[in-house]
Amino acid sequence: MTNTRTTARPVLGRVLVAAGLLAPVLQVLGSWAAESTRLVVLLGAFGAAWPYWFALCALCAAGVRRLDVRRGVRETVTVLCAAGAVLLLFFRLVLFDVFSGGWEETQRIAAPGGGDRSVRIEQGSAMIDPLWRVSVVDGSGLTARSHLVASYDGNTGFHAVAWDGPDRLLVTDDGGTTTITLDPADGEPHRTIGTG
Repeated sequence: MTNTRTTARPVLGRVLVAAGLLAPVLQVLGSWAAESTRLVVLLGAFGAAWPYWFALCALCAAGVRRLDVRRGVRETVTVLCAAGAVLLLFFRLVLFDVFSGGWEETQRIAAPGGGDRSVRIEQGSAMIDPLWRVSVVDGSGLTARSHLVASYDGNTGFHAVAWDGPDRLLVTDDGGTTTITLDPADGEPHRTIGTG
């Protein structure tokens, strides 16, 4: 008679390894879907790749520990996965803000006339240089979409953004004021300003 616990360990190990290997694939597909749809909920869930690579390391290490493989293989894979997880945590806790900009929403201005449209201003930094992002958020809840309007690095300073009607923005920077027209249906800008 086969021991159920002994049989369940390799099955659980295979499931954990498979889930770990699928995590980065899920992030790539989710990131593609987020960019295609511009849904805020998907942009938030799949915007950073590091949690999915951390899941790969953790799940594969846990899964290999339960598989019926040679001890040397188990230990090697576990050490490699643990090293990968530590490096990912180091990157997230120490270096992430340097490379990602450390974005923080500083202002949100609702469109005139009510509705579910607003302009969002985010500020970050690249080392010591300031960064700015201006985007339009259209809709609310799970159907909210975000469209980038302008991005600036430290060389060209962002000053302000204001509504000029429900479908027009006035973006002011060091070079003057630019009018951005938005699609009335979904708030997507007809053009963007980009220096960063």
